Amino acid sequence: MENKIDTVSQKLKTGSITEQAEQLEEEYQVTILKLDMQNISIDDLNETIRTALTRKGIALNRFWITEETLKQLAQQPTSIQKRYNQGKQKSSFLVNLQLVDQHLYLVGISMVDFSETATIINTFTFISLGFILIIVLILVYFSTKKITQPLTELKEVAEKIAQFTFVQATQLPPNEIGELALSINKMSHDLEHYQTSLLTKNQQLKQFTADLTHELKTPIAIIKAYGNGIKDELDDGTYLETILTQADLLTTITTKMLDYAKLEQQDLHLESFSIIELLHQRINLLQPVFKEQNSHLIIQGEAELKHSTIIGDKLLLAQVFDNLLTNALKYATIPELTLKWQETATTLKLMIRNPTTLTADFSTDKLWEAFYVHEKSRNKNLSGTGLGLAIVKTIMEQHDFNIDSKIVNQEIEFSLEFKKA
Repeated sequence: MENKIDTVSQKLKTGSITEQAEQLEEEYQVTILKLDMQNISIDDLNETIRTALTRKGIALNRFWITEETLKQLAQQPTSIQKRYNQGKQKSSFLVNLQLVDQHLYLVGISMVDFSETATIINTFTFISLGFILIIVLILVYFSTKKITQPLTELKEVAEKIAQFTFVQATQLPPNEIGELALSINKMSHDLEHYQTSLLTKNQQLKQFTADLTHELKTPIAIIKAYGNGIKDELDDGTYLETILTQADLLTTITTKMLDYAKLEQQDLHLESFSIIELLHQRINLLQPVFKEQNSHLIIQGEAELKHSTIIGDKLLLAQVFDNLLTNALKYATIPELTLKWQETATTLKLMIRNPTTLTADFSTDKLWEAFYVHEKSRNKNLSGTGLGLAIVKTIMEQHDFNIDSKIVNQEIEFSLEFKKA
């Protein structure tokens, strides 16, 4: 307001007040008066100003120009600003007074007294801010609680996992905490799986050690007994042959053990080859055994597969065929062996079946355990250590090939699935 009336006062100096007054009053919403100061008393001056202001719609109950103010105007070229508080009218009248050529120029503007309104607004603002602050604190409390509850659960889950109790987090909020909970759940699941696998491996190792001890104990005991018989001159001419036979058995078990141990450590020598041709090579090498046992071999579904190849370690897969074929020859209840090929878009599947004494409720998973022997061999000419099928499973798993076994209609079927090259 002060700047506005000061601007109008400056413009009045540059032109005629008569020409500019109406225009400036309209433009700046102010009141402009020009009063002749010659031969006029202070009382008449104030009365004239009051009358002129009343005509312009401004009624003032507190307004007075003093002799001191006029003296100040006469002594300085600049204008003087004054504000007249109108008391109960809750308003003020701000004026800019200047004296030019024995004329008093008055530029005034009415101002509403804003103090009470400001007090009300400030009070309302403070109350609103306090109310908003309370709401914010409540929202922060519940938001914090919503965040800390999942974190508290995650802390408890982590503590239980550290104690090998593999629980899962149930609160999965749709944010980074939820992603963390999912990661912890996955870690818990994986750790539980690995622990179960480790315990299983430990149990298998104990069983393997016990089975190995049992397998080695019998030939050692026989060798010792027959050795003492020779020492005591009880040999009837067969003791030495029996000792050599048991020594050969020990050698076979040791060799198989070394092969079995090496499988977990050696690298695969991968190459592309025909799996059909490899099977026929192994069958040809076993032909003398087939003829000796008068065994009948049936091969089905291989005619259309002769050009199909796989990628694998040829020597190890040859060992797979050798072990499965000799196992079938050894334990088949009748000398008949069936091999059937099947093809899919990505795999070649070989099923080897032979008659068995095992019943349908027998768990074939046991057959893959080292040194496990359930059936009595029909063929005493084929030596066995109980490691053949364990070696087969290890080789297939190293190649990421599938192998399974089941018993159907008094026949045991070994199913081998090879990925095509």
